[in-house]
Amino acid sequence: MNRPKKYIRDAVLEKATLLFWRKGFDATSMSEMETETGIKKFSLYNEFGNKNKLFLACIDHFIINYCQLEDILSKKPLGLTNIEAFFKYKISIYHSDNNRGCLVFNSVIEKDVISKEAALKVDEFLSKMKTLYLTCLKAAQKKKEISNNKDCDALADYMCNFTYGFVSLGMKRMNEKELNESVNLALKVIRN
Repeated sequence: MNRPKKYIRDAVLEKATLLFWRKGFDATSMSEMETETGIKKFSLYNEFGNKNKLFLACIDHFIINYCQLEDILSKKPLGLTNIEAFFKYKISIYHSDNNRGCLVFNSVIEKDVISKEAALKVDEFLSKMKTLYLTCLKAAQKKKEISNNKDCDALADYMCNFTYGFVSLGMKRMNEKELNESVNLALKVIRN
């Protein structure tokens, strides 16, 4: 006879996500996970399978609950305002108690130690980010917010690279003025 669960899966997933986000995949042990979540290792393995599968679930949890990338960049009407709104949101996070950067971007650094499935999930996220930027940039071009002779694909790559650097700057707790200046400069590159 199976014993009833004495935990809520989403609550465990939240705590596990925060631990991976704070420490990274490689530096997080299942003993620490047991302490952080208050759930015995046996129950964690029974619920999630192994550390890697738990990490995969945490990446999904992070993207849905913390990232806001798709929510902001796909909000109608599309254009440069979406990109500006996304960076305003990121700046607000960097000046809050939730400033740990981005679990997905942090995982890029660990690409050699995370599983192929996790690396694929990270790559899918980065690809989706480029697609969202590209969609906003093409809409901005149609609205004459940026010149028609701009290569939107190259600009989307630029914005992805900028975002990665911006996340690193935000983690270092640069002040709001410096972060806004960085965003304004990136947007100037797009507009001019």
